[in-house]
Formats: sequence, C-alpha cells, structure tokens
Amino acid sequence: MSLNKLLLLTPDFPPQEGGVARYLKALTEHFKDRIEVLTEPHSAWHTVDPNAGIPIYRAHLLSKWLWPHWLKTVYTLWKYRSRYHMILTSHVLPIGTAAYFAKKFTHIPYVVFLHGMDVRLAKTSKRKIDLTRKILKGAHLVVANSQALAREVVQMYGVQEVLVVYPCVDELKTNHLEKDVSEPFQLLTVSRLVERKGHSHVLNALAHLKGTGDLRSFVYHIVGEGPMEETLKSMVSALDLQAYVKFHGAVTDEERSEYYAQADVFVMPVSQDPIDKEGFGLVFIEAAQAGVPSISTAIEGVDEAVIHGQTGILLPDQTEQQLANAILAMYRDTALRAEFSRNAKEHAKQFLCEAQMSKLDPYL
Repeated sequence: MSLNKLLLLTPDFPPQEGGVARYLKALTEHFKDRIEVLTEPHSAWHTVDPNAGIPIYRAHLLSKWLWPHWLKTVYTLWKYRSRYHMILTSHVLPIGTAAYFAKKFTHIPYVVFLHGMDVRLAKTSKRKIDLTRKILKGAHLVVANSQALAREVVQMYGVQEVLVVYPCVDELKTNHLEKDVSEPFQLLTVSRLVERKGHSHVLNALAHLKGTGDLRSFVYHIVGEGPMEETLKSMVSALDLQAYVKFHGAVTDEERSEYYAQADVFVMPVSQDPIDKEGFGLVFIEAAQAGVPSISTAIEGVDEAVIHGQTGILLPDQTEQQLANAILAMYRDTALRAEFSRNAKEHAKQFLCEAQMSKLDPYL
C-alpha cells in the first residue's frame, strides 16, 4: 500500500456522537498508517485524541468573520498542500466546497463521503444544487452510505460512478450468554429521541397489546437521548406503562452491546423526513450482529439493513395496529424469531468494517 498521506477534513469526529462520526472513525482505523484528521474542537477531545493512534488536529474549520466562511479551509489546504496527496471530506457543503476550490490551486484530488442529511441540505436552493453538482463531478471519488443514496446522487447530480461503502461494525469480541427464555419479552430501540424514530408509535402499540392481554410480560428498553425524552416519559405515564418501559439515556459501547444481547426484537419504525432522512440505520446491523431481528418501516436505505421476511419485518408505514401485529407475531412465533435471528447474524457479516472499508483501497 502506498504511504501517501490522506487528510480527513470533517466537523464530525469522535467524541462527537452519531453515525457519521462512527463511520469516519472506522475509516481512519482502516487507513491508520497514513491518515491524519483535521476536525472541530471538542471539550472532551482528551478522551479520544491521545489514544487514537493517528494525528488529530483540532481547529475551527469555518471562519466567523471571513465570507465565504469556507475560505479559511481553502487557505489551510493550500498552506499544508505538500503534506497530503488526497483530501477526504464527509460534508459536501461547505467542506466539500473548500476542497473543490482548493484543488484549483493545489491540484490535490478529493473524495466526498455522502450521508443522507447533507445531501438533503444541499437541495434547498438551486445555487446549492448547482454547486453540489460541480463538487461531486470534480471529485476523485464519490462515496455513499447506501445503494438508495447512490441512486439518488446519480439521478440528481449526474455523477457517473458512486461507490457504496456501508456503515460498519467490528467483529464481536466476546460471545454473550444465551438469553434466559424465562425472562420477559425484551424490546429495544437505540436511537436519538426524535419524532421520526417512532418511539411514540411503539408505546401506543405496546399499550394496545397490554390492554388486550395479548402481551403481558414485556420490557421496552429505550437507549438514547434527545428532545423527545420528556414527551415520551409523559406518554409512558399516561399509558400506564411505567412498569414496562425503561429509559437508559446515553450508554457506553459495552452497555449497548449488553442491551442488544438481551433483546428479543429491535423495533424502530422510522418515518421519512425531507431533511433528516434515515439513510441506512447502523443500529439495525448492530442488532442483527447480536442475532436480534428488527421491526421497522419499508423505506429506502432501511430495506438494505433489514431484509423483509428474512432478518425482520418491514411495515408499509407507522400504523400502530400493523406495528402491534408485528410485535405480537415476533412474541408468539419463537421459531420464526429464531430463523430471523440466524439470518440476521449471517446478513451482518457483510457489514464488518474490514469488508466495507477495503472497498476504498483501489481508489486511495
């Protein structure tokens, strides 16, 4: 492998939370022998940077006083042009803008990694659409995190080739003990507590099943933080589900793994959002790796992470009666759940980080 240096230029990097930051961390681990990171300052930088094994530089990427704000990044790329042979960026606007214009002076090629939200934000005006088209067509490589997003980029911006590199998981380091079948039926959602993730629909479905007596012994674990937390807790009280629902907030990676290991079903009936779209959903793969089948909705991207009728159930929408029926089917049919579990573990293997990130080797 060439020892030519790569520079990852991104505002999203650990200890920043979220799927993009985790995706980029996996990218740097794959190219750890020749990559450096320039990212935004973070108050908890000391929990990540000293043990990262790669150089991480932190500075504000955009100027507060200079306009356009990305000119500061253009200057940085020009100043250190002799250190890198390629720039990697995760945000087409405005960081990709800086890489595009810097290339005119430095002749350093750049790669753009696309995720659902930044593509949607780039569509908010004709000027942004035109600029995004120039950036993507001028890139050495365009990478999308799902087939659905790749199709959208090809159709919208006329890019000839888009490489799909999915969000990925590491190999499990330990084998968890088999779940005790005598335990209550365990449901799990791991996500930000925002409306489009569908927590409220799950609560209503569970209240219905509890009321009919079809589902008596169960626990619904909610892992994550977000603006909907107080609303959801109020719903739990109003629906008389206090004994059945547990909010765990932010958890460590090890704690999250334990919740997956003890879950019977992962449930997250996401909805479409014009900006904050569910691009893929790594949590479905994390669940699958632990042998946990999923219940979600049949939207593009999610249907690549959850295979309907094989690794879980995809519903046409968030209708609570359909959701309740799917939960009840998983609860009652242990043979179906076991089949989905086996299929899910096999499906997850293609999303190991080595398998995904090695797709980039021929290009970088």
